[in-house]
Amino acid sequence: MNAIRALALLVLVSNAAAQPQKHLLLDSRVIERVENAKLVLGTPEKHAANPLFQADRPWENSMNNLYPNVVWDEQEQVFKLWYKCVLADKEVIAQMDRPSTVHDVGWYLLYATSKDGVKWDKPALGLHQFASSTANNIVARDCPNVGVFKDLHDADASRRYKMVSDVGLGKPQVRFSADGIHWGEAINAKGFGAQNGDTHNNAFWDKRSGKYLWFTKLYLGERLVARFESDDFIHWKNNGLVLRSGIDEGRASQTYCMPVFRYGSLYLSYVMMYHVGKGRTVDCELAWSHDGLKWQRVAPGTPFIPRGAKGAYDSECIYAMSGPPILRDGKLMIFYGGDDFPHTGWKRHCLPCLATLRPDGFAAYEPEDMSKPATVITTAFRAATVSITADVSTGGSIQIKALDDQNALLDEAEAITGDVTDAELKWKHGAVTGKNVHLEIQLNHARVYALNGVDLIQQEPKQPGNPLKAAGRTIHPVTSKTISFDANAQGWKGVDQIEHRADGGAKGGYIHVSRSGRALPIALSPVTAVESPLAGDWTQIIGGKGAEITCQARSAKAGGRVMIELFARDIAQWQFETSATFGSNWAQAKAALRYDWSDEEALAAGWKRSTNGFSWPDTIQHIGKVVIAPSAAGAQESFDLDEVTVSGSGG
Repeated sequence: MNAIRALALLVLVSNAAAQPQKHLLLDSRVIERVENAKLVLGTPEKHAANPLFQADRPWENSMNNLYPNVVWDEQEQVFKLWYKCVLADKEVIAQMDRPSTVHDVGWYLLYATSKDGVKWDKPALGLHQFASSTANNIVARDCPNVGVFKDLHDADASRRYKMVSDVGLGKPQVRFSADGIHWGEAINAKGFGAQNGDTHNNAFWDKRSGKYLWFTKLYLGERLVARFESDDFIHWKNNGLVLRSGIDEGRASQTYCMPVFRYGSLYLSYVMMYHVGKGRTVDCELAWSHDGLKWQRVAPGTPFIPRGAKGAYDSECIYAMSGPPILRDGKLMIFYGGDDFPHTGWKRHCLPCLATLRPDGFAAYEPEDMSKPATVITTAFRAATVSITADVSTGGSIQIKALDDQNALLDEAEAITGDVTDAELKWKHGAVTGKNVHLEIQLNHARVYALNGVDLIQQEPKQPGNPLKAAGRTIHPVTSKTISFDANAQGWKGVDQIEHRADGGAKGGYIHVSRSGRALPIALSPVTAVESPLAGDWTQIIGGKGAEITCQARSAKAGGRVMIELFARDIAQWQFETSATFGSNWAQAKAALRYDWSDEEALAAGWKRSTNGFSWPDTIQHIGKVVIAPSAAGAQESFDLDEVTVSGSGG
């Protein structure tokens, strides 16, 4: 009986992408409100056999970030692992057949198989020669940053397995294979920008959108996540930036890579957060999306698969697998690479590891105060055969009521008193099926993960509220801040050069900004409040409901308009092209704004957000650099700047 139940669970989770009626409660669309309840991450358990194997072959010179790609092959009843290997030592590179390097190191894609996911074989495939022998598990070479998946959608059996990789930013490639072992030549992928790649590329066929999806890096001075889509796997459309680090993290913690998979009604992903400013460690977090384009981290700053204690095999970096988790023996198997060395240099070993998780157990609601029951009330569902996934501690229980839109009781389910996975609710009166209902879930020493057998009425997630629109929020007194440049440059810098001039400005002193070559000259204020009176939360330091920014500018030649940019700290900006044009006389440039604008309202008012920009409210509350520059049309070699003023306004 246990074997039959395990097989049923395997089929269930293997087909998770085909379960649009399964809803994880980490999905904000599912939750209307909670009382004494908090969302907590699930608890993956690391396998006692970790690491599952060592870098014990001569060609496994540096398993680096590993970038594991794992498939459970249902037809062959075997686990398949493709993993990254770097040849960092010159004497090892020399043992390659026709030695070759990308980024000054050699690259192999290695292959291993397993019957149980714990004991692995590295087959001698006879495909690629190393040290005068083909008795190795090398399946491809010269293919950095590989993602591999088995594509059951493609009718062409010669393209059953697909590989995505890159040989540097803006140089993505694809390859095809009938068996995942014998690979064709690399084909250049079309449609990628010059700043995409150089990470764990991952792609898959997405039945929901009817497209191939590819998630990779977008590098704009920091690591961001971008998405591409394709019909033919060769020509790709850029969907742009889909996830970045938070404003409080800045560049100290960056989104390094993001393997994505379908699960129930959602897209889930493991987000590797690279702590550039904190020891160069890498943490694996969890994120979700309802459409694959707009992503949210479930618990920013909290790892989903925690790193081990100092000195442990996975104490410094964790890189989770590409591909969905695999259910065996009633548990989800999540493979990852564990490293005891920081993310720096080529020569380091990241070894394959395994963590297991209860089905649907990515995150759950549980009581905030365990001494009291918690209540979770869902948004409206169209109910069919409703089932639940939950854990209940000894002596605990889960009580569930079905309510209509007026909170009137429609029916009540029998109490749940033990751990359940996709357990059908037993209604006392059978009055729920086919109706629109809200579920009131009361948790007593219990946690709930997921619901199944229901259709969401509201398909779009709730938009986060704009705190600057909140009724009754404090409106601080209006003030004005002016940078006069009378005594000195007041900490402002120029790209390339800045000079302070004591007189001759619009009022007293001013600064002269110049730049060699074809690039535009730029004037930048200091970033921190210690150095600049303009840095900080403008709703407080400037006050009022909005502000007007003015400055005086001139240039030796006429042409182009004055641009004003507001940065969230020194990371990303919103830009406004004023109506003031550069000329030999001082001209005043102006830009007006309201603090409580939504992004759409700011765009409608003429402000433009940079590709990696934060939201308008976030930017306004974290002003760092203020930048003045000519528009590209002006192409100035230099300009003068004076009297930069920010004044609060009441309207």
